[in-house]
Amino acid sequence: MGSFSFADLPSNIWRTSAAVIFFWIAASVIKRLWFHPLSAYPGPPLWAASRIPYVLSLLRGRLNEDMLEIHNKYGEIVRLGPNEISFSTEEAWKDIYMNRPGHKESKKDPIWYMAPNDMPQNIVTTTDINVRARMRRLLAPSFTEKSLREQAPVLDYYANLFMDRVQGIYNDNNKQGKPTVLNFLDWTNFYTMDIIGDLGIGESFHCLEESSYHPWVQTLYNFFKGMVFASAVRFFPITNFLLQHMIPKEILAKQKAHTDFVNEKILQRLDMSTNRPDLITPFLKDMKTAPEKMSLGEIQSTFAVILVAGSETTATTLVGVWYQLVMNPSVQKKLWTDLSRRFKLEEDINVESTKDIPYLDAIINESLRLCYAIPGGLPRVVPEGGDTYVGKYVPGGTQISIRPHVVLHSEKYFKNANQFIPERWLPLDQRPEAYRADHLGASQPFNVGPTGCIGKPLAWAEMRVIVAKVIWKYHLSMANDSSFSWAALRKMMIVEKDPLWLKVVRREP
Repeated sequence: MGSFSFADLPSNIWRTSAAVIFFWIAASVIKRLWFHPLSAYPGPPLWAASRIPYVLSLLRGRLNEDMLEIHNKYGEIVRLGPNEISFSTEEAWKDIYMNRPGHKESKKDPIWYMAPNDMPQNIVTTTDINVRARMRRLLAPSFTEKSLREQAPVLDYYANLFMDRVQGIYNDNNKQGKPTVLNFLDWTNFYTMDIIGDLGIGESFHCLEESSYHPWVQTLYNFFKGMVFASAVRFFPITNFLLQHMIPKEILAKQKAHTDFVNEKILQRLDMSTNRPDLITPFLKDMKTAPEKMSLGEIQSTFAVILVAGSETTATTLVGVWYQLVMNPSVQKKLWTDLSRRFKLEEDINVESTKDIPYLDAIINESLRLCYAIPGGLPRVVPEGGDTYVGKYVPGGTQISIRPHVVLHSEKYFKNANQFIPERWLPLDQRPEAYRADHLGASQPFNVGPTGCIGKPLAWAEMRVIVAKVIWKYHLSMANDSSFSWAALRKMMIVEKDPLWLKVVRREP
């Protein structure tokens, strides 16, 4: 008895199978384009018919640019996929992400929010509103103003270490008569990773001390890339199993190594008997008396995502700040003038003394607008029964999101929207007349409502102190052979950053 082969099947069976598949696809496309509940919404037909164009745009890192083109062509509310509506209006922040009396909360889209490597869901990835609320209550003490004051010496220490390391390199080069050119992408990553390591797992990654990346830090981008691939394949349930196995094994292995390392380090920190000023101490103190706890797995999963989100997004924004300051030398000079009037000594610049510098805050706010750290948007799902968003009814189960990149580059909300103009963020009595009508509330880089970033005060403190110290002491300019361009960076769910080579020159005291 011979072995069976699909090639032995009669050719008419192949033709019939092909015809069935063709007609099934055709029927699906016709239904999606003309008989779907979202058919009335405008949008590109290919995107409405299939998820493939969206996923290709995502994986190519062109989602921001494509979203801008689509919204410019079709309007502020467009159909972005067979079951997705995209918004590019300021009102969408409130309607989608904030609590509205008489409305159910739109939950996070499970396609995008899933903990990796079979870890329990955490404060970022959970789609359960009650679980998220429980976790936020337990974590809240770690991110209060009181906790930040106690953590401030840690931030000041690493900001000073950053400056010492740069000064050492500068002195060595100066003795040799060489200019100092540094990759500010690396040094910014060293700074944010050392801080979040100290605060999150009880020990620094020693990146600044060693002037190099810790092996775990080097796995970060593969960790993110693995999450993006995993989310992309979940758009295709029928082929999900097959596509999951097409994700490069190297990425999956590095992602698992990343998770295993963090789990071990967090467990070590939980076993320490200490009241050190970090994120764990207030959390553990509150856990002792809280009626609802977090399991060990939930704690590990949550602090793992805090390590990632608390370093990557801050580093991305800081790279955006450095880039904008060198591309706009008059802004850099104005900031230095302000800082030099306020501070006579470098040691006077710290977390506390940089809390209320309007022009410094304006520069960071404008960088957050033009160099948005989370380009993939904030996907949600309409609750059962449907709801109204920006005056439009959307059926239950529909995927919805705001497109921050489109909103932040809209002339409707920001005059000269593509230009870097920090003055638009100054207090109203100092703001130029031309920018007094800007809708500053359209920029929400930390999100709003119950899913807003819990670490916003910490991120602001990190950014203020390092920017103030660097610009007070050094003049930054683009290295002659640097080709860095923010617009040219690939943007998936995160920004894939290129090296940022800057020339550093000591300012005269």
